[in-house]
Amino acid sequence: MSDQNDAYGFLAGGGEMGALMRAYDWQGSALGAPDGWPQSLRLTIRLMLHSRQPMFIWWGSDLIQFYNDAYRETMGPAMHPAALGAKGRECWADIWSIIGPQIDYVMSGHGSTWQDDQLVPINRHGQPESVWWTYGYSPIDFEGAVGGVLVVCSDVSDKHRYTQELQSRTERLGQLFEQAPGFIAILRGPNHVFELTNASYRKLTGRDEASLIGKPVRDAVPDAGGQGFFELLDQVYQTGEPFVGRRVPIELQPDEKTEAETFYLDFIYQAIRESDGTISGIFVEGQDVSDHVLAEERLTLINGELQHRVKNTLAMVQAIANQTLKPVIDREPVETFEKRLFALSRAHDTLVQENWSQADIRIATSSSLSAFGVADRVAVKGPSVELGPNAILSLSMILHELTTNAVKYGALSVERGHVSITWEVVDKEDCPFLQFDWQEREGPAVVKPEHRGFGSKLISRGIDGTGEVALDYAPSGFAAHFTAPLSALTRV
Repeated sequence: MSDQNDAYGFLAGGGEMGALMRAYDWQGSALGAPDGWPQSLRLTIRLMLHSRQPMFIWWGSDLIQFYNDAYRETMGPAMHPAALGAKGRECWADIWSIIGPQIDYVMSGHGSTWQDDQLVPINRHGQPESVWWTYGYSPIDFEGAVGGVLVVCSDVSDKHRYTQELQSRTERLGQLFEQAPGFIAILRGPNHVFELTNASYRKLTGRDEASLIGKPVRDAVPDAGGQGFFELLDQVYQTGEPFVGRRVPIELQPDEKTEAETFYLDFIYQAIRESDGTISGIFVEGQDVSDHVLAEERLTLINGELQHRVKNTLAMVQAIANQTLKPVIDREPVETFEKRLFALSRAHDTLVQENWSQADIRIATSSSLSAFGVADRVAVKGPSVELGPNAILSLSMILHELTTNAVKYGALSVERGHVSITWEVVDKEDCPFLQFDWQEREGPAVVKPEHRGFGSKLISRGIDGTGEVALDYAPSGFAAHFTAPLSALTRV
């Protein structure tokens, strides 16, 4: 027994595989008893059994197999423990077309091989699985020739899948970067060398990728010089503070064959910081808003012309009214009509200034009150709320009628009287509503009118004819309360 222990000593330890090798009937195999194995095989097996790295051995012309516990963990029940002592070609028949030539190469004395991230399918659980390996085949010496092959390997399937996923994400991000509607560039170093640009940036500058990448911005886009952009890049790189530009003009002329063209840009220069906080570059991102700016300029011209024509039209209406109503002896209705016409004109002016889109309720209120010279006796309070053109016109005319009545008969007709105008946005029926209130104080006794004229009817319609109106003729002072859904008042 002692002699056998000495002969099998190289198989001592080695965990599960060491135990299986010691229990294996090698006497009945092509190798014979372990005490007759070559010293090089014994040493290699001992090295393998005590290594935590997955290892595998093929020995002899039959490629008899040995492997350690670390390699055993890569095998399924379909292969282990049957692979121990089996012949390589029979055991790995399914993948012999892959590994066979590599084994033959080493066994023929051509030296070692190395495979990185190689797909070698393995039958682990009754069916082939795609497994990626990094492995090397090394010759084991036997009397000056190659007696076998030592395999040192790692299952890198998880790494392979992660790398593939990372590569896929990187490619996807690259596609998104390239297709981004805004222009983007990555600049590196104090000289702002182009590292990346996307299609929109190249289109803006009129240059291809080869003309930009790897070159300082001053050399690659010299036509941007003298306009402050290079100096802004220097400032951001030195201070780390971002720069945001809005509608900034830039004149670009890629070459002498093309005419210089002015663009308007919204953009940001953002410092790129490394993990230690140092600045290594600048991220450039923005939009070419030239079409928008030019459209606004054209719209401003059109609105100016429109304002001029509206004023002329209103002046013509006023002139016609004056001539038509000149014989009328009672001038009060005529003056009332003229003042309403002026109120409508002021409301038009407010909307023209805002390009007939939306206007702030504060501006409309102040404009309506300005014609009466009572600003010091009217307290105005409320948040900024943007209303559509129809709502602004309607509210302006309502305020004109309310102020006219207050000056003639209400709180503003006496020295001590005053008016409070307030508004707020409130939730009602799960929707935002505008609550607009007119409250008179310390005026003469309030008397409810017996007849409803044009002004009363206009007020009773509410703001733009929507929502609810409550008129209160309380002795303490007349009040008007308007409530309307904000969505109806903001329509353009």
